[in-house]
Amino acid sequence: MSDDDPTERQRVAAIAAFAEREGFTVSLVFVETRWQRTLALNAMTAYCQRHDVRNVIVPTIEHLNTLPGIAELSKELLEQDIGGHVWIVAPTEEEPSCQSSAAKDGEPR
Repeated sequence: MSDDDPTERQRVAAIAAFAEREGFTVSLVFVETRWQRTLALNAMTAYCQRHDVRNVIVPTIEHLNTLPGIAELSKELLEQDIGGHVWIVAPTEEEPSCQSSAAKDGEPR
């Protein structure tokens, strides 16, 4: 992540605010630096598996892939690979917003 990119800083701030509100701890931020690459996604998946991370927060579904169908598939595969949940901070119009974890009965945070 570039320290001088205000958009990236805003996204990280939104992730941090969401994490705090929902009772999560941000341990690492992965940024894909090249369009239509999956290096960061693959590294994040491996990190989550190694460190037993079960919740991932992304700014929008498009941050998993710019193609809507592949983005949704990437989200589903990531959830399967980590045995957890991918939280979307700012959903698209087609995607429902994340429910507060306080509203979910018995789901671990």
